[in-house]
Amino acid sequence: MLQERFCIVLLALASVAGLCVLGIGVLFYELSYKPTYDRSDTDYRRYEEAFKALWLQLDQRGATEEDSIDFSSLNNGEWKTACLFGGYTRPLDEMRLRGASISENDTARFTEAGTRGFRLGQVEEQEIAIAYIDPANNARFIHFAAGIGPEGQHLQRCIAKPQTRLFLAPR
Repeated sequence: MLQERFCIVLLALASVAGLCVLGIGVLFYELSYKPTYDRSDTDYRRYEEAFKALWLQLDQRGATEEDSIDFSSLNNGEWKTACLFGGYTRPLDEMRLRGASISENDTARFTEAGTRGFRLGQVEEQEIAIAYIDPANNARFIHFAAGIGPEGQHLQRCIAKPQTRLFLAPR
């Protein structure tokens, strides 16, 4: 009888320990998640540099009505709508609302980015993303590891041609 109770207690402790190890493993798995950034996109480097320069300016003085991003050469000028998404935003939702076709790959990677690693959005706090609709009505995305700093959080703004400059401050 005493031996049975000891085995039950030992089995219960082993189960609790196993669940703890499993929980820690899941936690590390989620914390290790990094989204796929579009470093191979031909526009990545150009806009990465623009965002870095803008971040430095915004840190020194805050945003003004003149702060903007020039999208004239985005995709060699082949776009009809261009959007900028700062931290805690969901670019997929906006592109769907605009009626653009979205590839399965982009749907999967942005859905994963919005649900993994304890993230609060498809674009997280210090990140930024450009989404644009090409002339064939396909949505394209460029996800950046770093954005424009705190001024970019919750930023979600779009322009349509003939405009090519997206101003950060509401007009």
